[in-house]
Amino acid sequence: MATALDKYAEMEPNWDYPVVIESHINGVRSKEMNPNTPITYDEIAEDAIRCWEAGACAIHAHNTSFDLLGRDAYKDYMRTWDKVLEKHPDITWYPTTCNNLRLLDDEHGLEHVPYLQSGANVKVACVDTGISLFATHTDDEGYLKGREYGWNYGRVEGQIRMCRESDTPMIFGIYEPGYARLAMHYINNNMSTSGSMWDFYLIGDYGLTALEPIGTCGMKPSLETLYYYLWMIEEAKVKHPWYISIWGQGAMDDTTILRRAIELGGHIKTGLELFYDPARNPSNIELLQQAQEIARDVGRPIATQDEARALYSIR
Repeated sequence: MATALDKYAEMEPNWDYPVVIESHINGVRSKEMNPNTPITYDEIAEDAIRCWEAGACAIHAHNTSFDLLGRDAYKDYMRTWDKVLEKHPDITWYPTTCNNLRLLDDEHGLEHVPYLQSGANVKVACVDTGISLFATHTDDEGYLKGREYGWNYGRVEGQIRMCRESDTPMIFGIYEPGYARLAMHYINNNMSTSGSMWDFYLIGDYGLTALEPIGTCGMKPSLETLYYYLWMIEEAKVKHPWYISIWGQGAMDDTTILRRAIELGGHIKTGLELFYDPARNPSNIELLQQAQEIARDVGRPIATQDEARALYSIR
């Protein structure tokens, strides 16, 4: 029996733009997970500069504490980014959100972004349209432990309002299909901004935070997951570009999915924020070069940093 996804499986390679490859250099993963993970101000700055100079089209980075909010988060970011911007004042980069569990009712989690827009060349913002459970470990009885992460309707509204008021491109982080449906509401009501993009999370057994294969959120990395998300966004009235990011895949070979995304016109996010395999410890630069090599093998041009800025509508 034919399905709506079959056409993507049968589709010939096609694209209308060079592939944008970003480096997501750090996040909640620790040096216990991979000793190459940048943690300190200097390490984050060095990896950002290294990946930018190797051709990354944008850098996504966390600060040193997810618990810092607003101006305090901004100050912490600047202890890294003063160094990066001194060398590359035009670098394209964007921060993460913050700890949703520490917010007051009227806060939305991107209060640090306006400070970074005015003082650190930030032109893009993350908007994660939903709530997920992140497993971290099991207790002695085998019960899953972890944390809730994400944003309710009011906080998503606050993030989108901020982006619209400042004409900031939004990265819609799609952790699960429901996130796409929420983002679709805003897109189809002409409430997204120029340069906005979909980011489809394909989440492996180690999830976003675990040292064990106990991840419980998201759709697993597979071609079927990719095709399902592409089918979902067919109904979008504004045709924003799309990325994939593959998280916590363990020993799974993700190169087939990366290759297929590149063949079908998608863009790629890579780096140690995403990657975890207990048997392998690549660096951010190695993961960037792997994606670049796949693009070359496909025959699709790799976007220059100026071409990526144009796709993001960065002026």
